[in-house]
Amino acid sequence: MFQTDTYKRVIKLLKVLLLLVVSGFIVYKLLYAYHINTLYHEFNGAQHVGSPIYLVLAILLMAVNWGLESVKWKYLIQNFEPIDIKTAVKAVFSGVTLSVITPNQIGDFAGRVIHLEVMNKFKGSLVTVIGHTAQVIVTLFFGLFSLLYFTGSLVQQNYLMPLATVLVIFIVWGYLKMEWIYAKIEHLPWVHKFEKYVDVFGAFNTQKLLYILGLSFMRYLVFMFQYYLLLQYFKVEIPLEPAMACIIGTFCVQSVVPSFLLLEIGLRGASALLFFTIFSGNHTGILLSAYSLWMVNMLLPALLGLYFIYRVKT
Repeated sequence: MFQTDTYKRVIKLLKVLLLLVVSGFIVYKLLYAYHINTLYHEFNGAQHVGSPIYLVLAILLMAVNWGLESVKWKYLIQNFEPIDIKTAVKAVFSGVTLSVITPNQIGDFAGRVIHLEVMNKFKGSLVTVIGHTAQVIVTLFFGLFSLLYFTGSLVQQNYLMPLATVLVIFIVWGYLKMEWIYAKIEHLPWVHKFEKYVDVFGAFNTQKLLYILGLSFMRYLVFMFQYYLLLQYFKVEIPLEPAMACIIGTFCVQSVVPSFLLLEIGLRGASALLFFTIFSGNHTGILLSAYSLWMVNMLLPALLGLYFIYRVKT
């Protein structure tokens, strides 16, 4: 009953505004926040890049990365609204589009659920939270290895390692026991009040959640390999073991530090420099690797997501 001509015109106008906002934000990020043009100029004046094969492989792996995420989203949503992989890809890319202009990628939830036709949109957002939580858990788990590697150098507090290990174990246990925990608290008044939405947390047993963790684990490995390829392309020559420790540490910092819109501008580069400059003086190459990873995995999908959002029927 809401599909009036005025409603359709407003939605179309909002889509055009979204196109302008996302495009403007990307230009701002690249030219003013990341200073990509200046960094490339400085780098080319100092040294040549590595083999183009590194860059090509990193870009091709973007499809693997988001393909795994699309499979994960399809699996998460299938019990509530069966969708094909094509729709899942559209939803995931639309989520990327909105996530690049919102703090802590909260727009990802809205971008995905607009492609749902049957399932309640709020419930769909909660299902997305489950998938995001799995990715954060994998990041924290790997982060333990980086914390162990840098204990005694960057990290002086020896008690942080056992404390972080206990915390991660507790989080993993809570995640895998989600169905059991929900069964224990569903009778509580404040839970029962929203049962028709939050019952999604009781729909995933340990076996299903392990599968989601497995897909998240594979995505993480793809991220790591992409980052390493870009480091090679920009001549950040660090041995494999410390390079992996730095990559993991960078991912962990970016995951746990709240990336509010203005603060996030320097977070990506600062976190990379924090770790990699211990082993390499190629600051420009380090920054270009970090920013190029964002361009490959976020900018390109965001542009595709803009098209998918614009094509959503209203």
